[in-house]
Amino acid sequence: MLKKSATMLLVCAIMGTTPVLSAAGVTAPAASMSATPADKTILANTPEATINALDAALIKSMQGGSRLGYRGRYRIVAPVVQAAFDYPRIASLTLGAYWNKLSPEQQKEFVGVLADYTAATYAARFNSFNGEHFAIVSSETLQSGTEGIFSTFTQRNGKAHRFDYILQKQGGQWRIVNVFADGVSDLALKRAEYTETVQKKGFAALVAHLKAQIAGYAKGSQ
Repeated sequence: MLKKSATMLLVCAIMGTTPVLSAAGVTAPAASMSATPADKTILANTPEATINALDAALIKSMQGGSRLGYRGRYRIVAPVVQAAFDYPRIASLTLGAYWNKLSPEQQKEFVGVLADYTAATYAARFNSFNGEHFAIVSSETLQSGTEGIFSTFTQRNGKAHRFDYILQKQGGQWRIVNVFADGVSDLALKRAEYTETVQKKGFAALVAHLKAQIAGYAKGSQ
C-alpha cells in the first residue's frame, strides 16, 4: 500500500507549525503570477483534477525538454503551478510566527517569490522525457475541506517515486498546501531552512537567497 495512515500524514503536515486550517484567515495578496480562467476551470472541481492538471503540465515540460529550453518549460508549468498551490497559506505556514511580523508588502513579495521559485524548480528538474508517467493511486478525505491524494511517478525502468499531496478547498478550488516526495514533507524542509535564514540573516536575505536560486535555475538549465 502506497500511503501511510492519512491521519498521520495530516499530523506530519502541521506538526511544529500553525495548524493548516488556522491559516484560512491569511490575507496575504496573491502572487504576481495569476492563473488564467482556463486554469481555474481545470482546477475547480476535484482534488484529483488539480493533481492531474499539475502532472500533465510536468509531462508536457519534460516532453519539451531542451527543445523548449528552461524558459519554454517555465511558461508551461508556471500558470498551472500558480493555480494549483495555495501560496499565501504555504507562505504563512513556512514562516510560522515570523509571518505576522512582516508588512503587507513583504508578505506579498514573499508569496510571489515562493510561487516563482516553485515554478522555476519544476521547470529546471522536469526537463527531459523518457517514458515516465504519473498515476493517482488513491485519495482520502482527511477532514472536512482537506483531502489527501496519493500518487506515483514511475520511470521507464519501473522505479516508482511517491508524490503525496495535501489539498484544501478555497473558493471552490482545491489547492495544494503540502507535498510529500518519497515521504519527505516539502513544507517541513522549507520551514526549517527559511526560518533559520530569517532568524540569522533577516527577511531580505531570505528573499535574495530564493531569487539567486531562481536565477541559478534559469542560467544552468537548458
